[in-house]
Amino acid sequence: MKYTNIGYKMTEVDELDVNPLFRALQKEYLGLYEKAQENCYIVCIPQTSSLANITVTRKLAETHILKPSPYFKSQYQTLESSAKVVQLEENGKEFQTVEGFSEKHAVKILNEELGYNQDYKPYKILILECPFDPSLKVRATRNGTPATTNSFSAFQTYTESCNFLKSFAEYKMVLRQVDENLKQFNANYMILKDYLSEVQHKLKSLCQQVTQDCLKCSQYAKQQDPKFRETLDYSVESYVMGTVHSKVFSVVKETYERDDKLLFTKSRQLHNVTAEQLGVNKKIACPLPQAVVELANLDGLRTPLEKLFCLKSTIDNASQTIQNHLEENRVPPVSTAAEENYCLTSDDLIPILVTVIAQAQCRYFASNIHYIETFHWASEANDRGNLSYCLVTFKAAVEYMKHTSFDEMERQPRLKREISLEELRRATNGPKAADLSSPVNGSSVVQSGASHYDRQLERISQMLKESNDELRKTEKKQSNHTSSIFGESYERLQKPAEGLPTRKQDKEDLG
Repeated sequence: MKYTNIGYKMTEVDELDVNPLFRALQKEYLGLYEKAQENCYIVCIPQTSSLANITVTRKLAETHILKPSPYFKSQYQTLESSAKVVQLEENGKEFQTVEGFSEKHAVKILNEELGYNQDYKPYKILILECPFDPSLKVRATRNGTPATTNSFSAFQTYTESCNFLKSFAEYKMVLRQVDENLKQFNANYMILKDYLSEVQHKLKSLCQQVTQDCLKCSQYAKQQDPKFRETLDYSVESYVMGTVHSKVFSVVKETYERDDKLLFTKSRQLHNVTAEQLGVNKKIACPLPQAVVELANLDGLRTPLEKLFCLKSTIDNASQTIQNHLEENRVPPVSTAAEENYCLTSDDLIPILVTVIAQAQCRYFASNIHYIETFHWASEANDRGNLSYCLVTFKAAVEYMKHTSFDEMERQPRLKREISLEELRRATNGPKAADLSSPVNGSSVVQSGASHYDRQLERISQMLKESNDELRKTEKKQSNHTSSIFGESYERLQKPAEGLPTRKQDKEDLG
């Protein structure tokens, strides 16, 4: 089962693989879950911390599976009882209980996932702030802190991983031994580009051994905590791969040098091509500067995990920007936010990512994808499909770029000036203090009080104006010269030949 993250960023502590209600739907109440998938009902999952001290029953599961109301738009009945009704607010970000519950209250939507049933039809999985029944919310918080101990999160960078592992005094001897092993690896181990799988096997085995050694030194409570185990897996991998990055990644770049050059050439061809030109629905085709700037950092990152999270963040930024674009361009009161919510499919996402890759101008993009795929294995046991889905989607975008000819698009006239990566960074980060009083291209910079989006539009509008003025000048010059329909040969006959005497006509010639 694949899930696509749409519209909201993933929370670190409320993952579906540790959520008791979602796990019950996949085991004890599988029939309910299959019914929801088959009918494309909305599956609502209260976040893990809100379910502390609550027994997951069939009634609880049925109460959080919603089917459309036959009476009112944006209202839903629970599978448990048609008398229990909730309404999706116009902003699409929270539910309001309408009837059938002990009292009325609002329930925020923290996250939205998209799943596909056996017929490849989409259905939604919504992560809620709390259960629909307010009495359950009180019961969960009455004892203070939640019963679960999901207070750990995945550390992405080498520095964060080092600090996390070294914060446990009991790991001191384990880390001393792994440091010695990695020192020997960097000094003596020879990596051949045709044998990267051997290197992958060696480093993966080392990580697994280090993780086991750390767990043996840990307290029993941490050993039993799946969230801590996940964090430890990620941290050990980043610690190991961060130490050997320079040695390993240089060979990866050598191995995939040809693919890197091909993608970079394709990126230059596609730099000014829009998503709409690649077949994306014009409803969601909009500039994605935040996603471009995020992806442009990929080459400078160190561990496979932080590179993978960079890909995920790029998709998150693109999805959020598209959702904001839809929200800003809807026409109230004709439509509601829920009705205008476009379902971003893989068919749309792949060409959108192609334009983001092209504008980011990463020199080692193919190498980065293979580096992540080969040397990131912590998600094999912990990821429920979210991170792996991001990687697979980017791989599909790369294959699309490699095997598609964009020569015709490259020859199309470009009516707007090329926007550099630095200009994109300025568009998303805002002008520096020194730039606020100085004119840019003949016009003043937007005031610092304006939003990032406004500043970006101001710069792009100025570029379009300059390009349009230049185009008009060119057309005016061309219009001043009238060409003969007979071509250049006739025009040359109309001009006197150089070097020949000209004959002056007078009245005698006429007689």
